[in-house]
Amino acid sequence: IEDQEDLGYEQSFPDPAVKNALLSLKPDYKTPVYMYYYEGYTTAEIAEHLNCPEATVRSRLSRARKQLKTLLGGDAG
Repeated sequence: IEDQEDLGYEQSFPDPAVKNALLSLKPDYKTPVYMYYYEGYTTAEIAEHLNCPEATVRSRLSRARKQLKTLLGGDAG
């Protein structure tokens, strides 16, 4: 994710605040979020790639969304 600009994918993050918030997440959350929202992988595909249960991927996505919402100034409730 950190290297996406070097690869010519600046358009992946149209809002610098979103990029900064995403980069501030722990890798356990950052990787599934990036794969799901920016690369288009399904939770099953992410689980296979990360060698973990699909339920774990869904939990990490949920927790990451809550953290991102807080970081971006949304209501965490």
